[in-house]
Amino acid sequence: MKKVKVIPLAVFALCATIVAQAQPANPTIFSLKESIAYSLANNPSSTIYKNEVLIAKQKKIEALAGYLPQVNGTGTFDDNLKRQVTVLPAGAFSKEEIKIQFGNQYNTNLVAQVDQTIFDRTITVAKEANRVNTLLADLKLLQNNETIVYNTVAAYYQILTLNEQEKLLVENEKKYEELLRILQLQYEKGVAKKIDYDRMRVSQSNIRSQLSLLKTNKELALNKLKFAMGMDLAQNIAINDSLDYSMQVSMPVNTTLETKNLLDYKILSNNIRLQQLDVERKKFAFYPTLAGYARYGAQTFGNDFGKSFGNWFDYSSVGLKLNIPIFDGNRKKSQLTQSKLSLLNAEENLKISSRNYQLQFQNANTALFRSYTSMNDNKETLDLAADILKNTSLQYQKGTASLTDFLNSDYSYKEAQSNYISSLLNFLTARVDFEKAQGNLSTYVNQLK
Repeated sequence: MKKVKVIPLAVFALCATIVAQAQPANPTIFSLKESIAYSLANNPSSTIYKNEVLIAKQKKIEALAGYLPQVNGTGTFDDNLKRQVTVLPAGAFSKEEIKIQFGNQYNTNLVAQVDQTIFDRTITVAKEANRVNTLLADLKLLQNNETIVYNTVAAYYQILTLNEQEKLLVENEKKYEELLRILQLQYEKGVAKKIDYDRMRVSQSNIRSQLSLLKTNKELALNKLKFAMGMDLAQNIAINDSLDYSMQVSMPVNTTLETKNLLDYKILSNNIRLQQLDVERKKFAFYPTLAGYARYGAQTFGNDFGKSFGNWFDYSSVGLKLNIPIFDGNRKKSQLTQSKLSLLNAEENLKISSRNYQLQFQNANTALFRSYTSMNDNKETLDLAADILKNTSLQYQKGTASLTDFLNSDYSYKEAQSNYISSLLNFLTARVDFEKAQGNLSTYVNQLK
């Protein structure tokens, strides 16, 4: 009997475990600042650009190595299986020509050499270029961080507006549930018509359909946020719906653009500097180069393999190597011309980009103030529609207003809600676009609560 009781208990425990595992864990709540911090720490692109910074530092070390001593050692072992025959002409040592083999069958040579660059202007230019390249890698990392912040904030604001819309729909659903309860009592008492009751049920069903669609859109928006944050899409998260709206609607005081403060402008300017250094490097390719060297080695030889390593003869030398370019078929001249043309293109691109930055800023400024005005207008319309709906609802409950009047007021209120939510999202997006166009996105985000 005891064994029979154990089985149901085991099955119950197993089922409880399965049910517990099937229940979703509580979501992790993220504020906007926490979302941004997580994105900067976990977005895969951050790792790539951080590695680019490390690569630039290593290239700087590589460039410096050009002016440091270069030490190399080599060793050779030759087994002359068939030595070359040299013919001595007749008359010198003999009346007949003599065939003779010089050298030994086994020859071993070990040598170490130190080379030191003394004069090479291309190396000095390369050192400066790598300094600029390191700065450029740092700027690109900041630019990537700005992109990560922008994508995270945009995705977060989208969820924020969906949450606001969800609150309004839930409020409407509760209101319709109460009205349906009253209308059902009136219908049962014969005061209300069945068609009015059915129309109210249709409106309630529409609200529930909107809520269902909103939950789907919210899930998609959360996935977009998790992707921007570099988070596993299976992780359960939610956002902190306590953003300070009074701070959000405060308009920026400074509406001017300092182009030189933009990261994009700084990157293009440093690219021009790199191109200028490339022109200098190609000019210096026409200059002679001078290097010094010191060599020390030892060799041994013999015809018997065992004895060929017995006696070593060392040697050493020091010297200078001067390389003077004379003619290379105009290769270096062509490279210099190409580099100069590339520099002109880079300077023209900077001028075009500067005008584009001004255009983006002006458009972002216009969109911001228009969306701000539209949001305030829609907020006033929403408040007015809410008052009308409230009065119409009371009149309908008292029997002084028809169901048609109530539904018309309710439709106007829902339309005002939708317009307000859209204008709110437009304003938040326009504000982020404006701060990004002005180059103040990081400062703006740091001011958020």
